[in-house]
Amino acid sequence: MIYAIIDIGSNTIRLSVYKEKDGVIHNLFNEKEGASLRSYIKNGKLNEKGIERLMDTLRNFKHLIDNFDDIDVVLPFATATIRDSSNRSEILKKVKDEIGFDIEILSGEEESKFAFIGANSSLEIQKGVLTDIGGGSSEIVIIEQGKVIKSTSLDIGSLSAFNDNVEYLFPTKDDRKAIEKAIEDELVERNFYQENHETLCGVGGSARASLKLYNEYYDIDKDNFSMDRKKLKDMIKDLIDHENKELLDLILSVKADRVHTLIPGMIILNKIAKYFKADVINISQTGVREGYVYDKVLGKE
Repeated sequence: MIYAIIDIGSNTIRLSVYKEKDGVIHNLFNEKEGASLRSYIKNGKLNEKGIERLMDTLRNFKHLIDNFDDIDVVLPFATATIRDSSNRSEILKKVKDEIGFDIEILSGEEESKFAFIGANSSLEIQKGVLTDIGGGSSEIVIIEQGKVIKSTSLDIGSLSAFNDNVEYLFPTKDDRKAIEKAIEDELVERNFYQENHETLCGVGGSARASLKLYNEYYDIDKDNFSMDRKKLKDMIKDLIDHENKELLDLILSVKADRVHTLIPGMIILNKIAKYFKADVINISQTGVREGYVYDKVLGKE
């Protein structure tokens, strides 16, 4: 069987196609569009421009899918921005009527669960903290003996942190402190205590982009999938202290599509690792989409 998964995030909309064989899924190809849907939220609802941005992207993905004859099932799901939009019923109906896609809305709890299942398929996580930093939310999962003990969804992600706290293109020291305070306040509000965990697993586009910049900054082989938290903190500090032109050139050379959200995402990742006293951050190359297929489609935890 071949499955097309459409992940409608707050910052990026992704199409991933997987082939299942003997209970294991293999990624065939990926497409993505930096739609920045969170930026189109006005008075609690996704405005007309945001809806059209979503529709245009889904039409393009449908065209790709229709020209891939072997796809058996198309499964679109949406996370924080659509989930939190007061007009989400209108959005889902418009997509169904005009494109034919039935979008499933994932809860924060489901998003956390799928992030863990997806990451565990490649990293075999037995103990520690996992975080999936999206555009509009950040999921946090506590893992013991290979099982989820506790999870939550924070109302802050790389794009919302940028929109709410950063005045210009890049964060200042004060902007960084505001983002860090917002993260800590939400963790405290959700009764997540500052327990010690040796490692943190980072999942999702923000975590992968942070690793890519980290490897470039420290001239480390691209096959490295681990970061030292103190070195990540030093890198963030140095980047914020840089002149904008230097910083812009570096980010454009590594991850141009995340020029405004990369540093806010790194600040969130570093703060969560620091909160749980994790000195090592391992970055997973699999996550929510893989977890969704394994759990919801194949029925494997």
